[in-house]
Amino acid sequence: MYRKIIKRSLYNMRDSYLIYILACSFAIGVFGILISLGDNPSVRASLRSWNSFISEITIMMSGLFAFCAFVYMIYVGGFFIQQQRNEFITFKKLGMQRSIIVGISFIQTALVQTLAWFIGLLATLIFQKFMGMMLFFLMRLRFNFLMHISWNDIFLLAKLFFFSTLILSIVNSIKTIRILQKSKAKRTKKTRWWLRIPAGIFGLLLLLLAQLCTVSLFYDMHTISYSAKPLTEIFFVMLADVFGTYLVYFGFLPTILNVLQGIRSVSYSGINMFSFKYLKERLFQNISTLWFVTELSALALMLLTFCYFGYQAVHRNYNGAYPFELAADKNTVAVIKKELGNSKAKIKGEYKTPVKVNLVSYYKKDDRDFVRQPMTFMSYTDYMSLPRRMRKWNSKIDSHQFLKIDYNGSIFDSHHFKEHDIEVKDAPLISTVETGSSFPYGSSMHFGPMMIVPDDYYQKMPAEVEDTFYGWDFKKGDRLSAKQLNRLDGFRNSYYMKVNFKSSLSNSTIEVLKKEPVKYAPSIYTQAGFIRQGSLKKEFVQGGGFYLFIVSLFSVALLIALGSVLTLRILLRDDYQSRQLRTLQKIGVEENEIKRIVRRENTLTFLIPLIFALMQAVTSIAMSNTAGKSRNIILIYGGYVIFYGLFGFVSYQISWHGIKQKFSL
Repeated sequence: MYRKIIKRSLYNMRDSYLIYILACSFAIGVFGILISLGDNPSVRASLRSWNSFISEITIMMSGLFAFCAFVYMIYVGGFFIQQQRNEFITFKKLGMQRSIIVGISFIQTALVQTLAWFIGLLATLIFQKFMGMMLFFLMRLRFNFLMHISWNDIFLLAKLFFFSTLILSIVNSIKTIRILQKSKAKRTKKTRWWLRIPAGIFGLLLLLLAQLCTVSLFYDMHTISYSAKPLTEIFFVMLADVFGTYLVYFGFLPTILNVLQGIRSVSYSGINMFSFKYLKERLFQNISTLWFVTELSALALMLLTFCYFGYQAVHRNYNGAYPFELAADKNTVAVIKKELGNSKAKIKGEYKTPVKVNLVSYYKKDDRDFVRQPMTFMSYTDYMSLPRRMRKWNSKIDSHQFLKIDYNGSIFDSHHFKEHDIEVKDAPLISTVETGSSFPYGSSMHFGPMMIVPDDYYQKMPAEVEDTFYGWDFKKGDRLSAKQLNRLDGFRNSYYMKVNFKSSLSNSTIEVLKKEPVKYAPSIYTQAGFIRQGSLKKEFVQGGGFYLFIVSLFSVALLIALGSVLTLRILLRDDYQSRQLRTLQKIGVEENEIKRIVRRENTLTFLIPLIFALMQAVTSIAMSNTAGKSRNIILIYGGYVIFYGLFGFVSYQISWHGIKQKFSL
């Protein structure tokens, strides 16, 4: 008999259990693939320099993924126990022992989890090679990925299966015990409009203030290095979004439906006669779920935003450090050219630019201090003759303007602002300059900031040190061998500059040292002899591919979790709501009308969290300080909305299929 009860319960909720099992199986399959990557022999053979990093990052990511998946299983598993509430209470009234009812819940959960783990582990075996080859493709590795799962991984998966299934079964058993202890019928919750309406208005006010504060954040984010205002705004926006969204769900949206229901011209129009009350009651029941999904969706969009702009920042900083595959100065160019001739490198482009080094003094706003240091100067004409990638992240200037290029300490794009009153030794004061962070010939070639000045200013300005920079682009790399690089190691530093600062900038001087000083001091600056991309480019591409692989896995998993939570909340209607739909069927409401009610419920359930999540995600764009460069993030958000909408469409089809079967429509 007990076997038949479990079998009937699983069969009655087969559509919901199928969604839950597939979502859990996906999470288990991804987890199995992640832990198997760390000790895969093909990964170790192809990524010898990444061995420890790949192993550590996969362990960390798989642990985080397992924790999130376990929370999802506990949260969603409670939906099924709550759905069987009346069934368990009926069993108790019929005289069934409480321990047997709890045992049914325990066994039912264990069977579902066992099936999910079986499918998930099977997916690990089937898709491991495919996912491994995808990883190698993203990392641009020409290497065959071998299917491999070590005994340690198998033992770990077996332990996780046993303990996770046991814990989830115990948790659901405890929930069943609580239901049996409170076996009285559910009391109808009072609407309490006197509380909902003020709370909803206050929540709407919080969301409006959060959006206004977000607009302010777009203008203030660049001051975060020396002002507490952006952090205060971020903290306020996050709190206002979280609590404001919940209060809007709690009071404002139900109030709107209640008002519309009271307007006869609206509520007595077609399907609205039946749908307003139904939707309002469903909204009351699902407030916590909608709020939970909203915040998770906002978190997913924010993570995508930060991952995208973080990757862009790393990519930009790398290109800023190595704009040429090989760069040198006048003291090392002869040696470099000789080695390039021996390596038979195919030069695609060669550039040469004279520069001057002079002393400057100015107020640095970030440090709130006056700075005296040497600075490299380049003429406007020479600057504009370089490839466009050298000035991509700098402010645009004309032939009469000045541009100060400095290191970007932020991981995000810096706001370009103006600096003032830069004093230059034996040259006119520079009153106003534009700013940028993209160094010609690479930031690694420069010991400090750089200034782009008009041609006539450059010609008239005296120089403490004069130099010339060289840069090369190649077809398929510079082809320098290990022996050649060993010979070039002694030329990495071209010369050293010792600055003798006096009370006046005009009396200060620079002494050029050819030999490395025995003891470094703050007044000693080093000019690089040459910089080379070499293997760094390969490692950068591989790291970017691995980063994209991890972000994609987590994004898809989070999207599946969100979609399945909403779908299950729609499918798992309680008995009262099912009776409402059946009553509509009995009084003669046509199938198309009931279908429209289900479609409207499904649409609003998916659409409302998405709208509030998109509103909150704008804050992450403001924090990234990229208001004028958001074309790609709009495409990312658009892709998220499309996939999210596909889940909504599938959810509607499953929901309507279940209703047709249940009511024989």
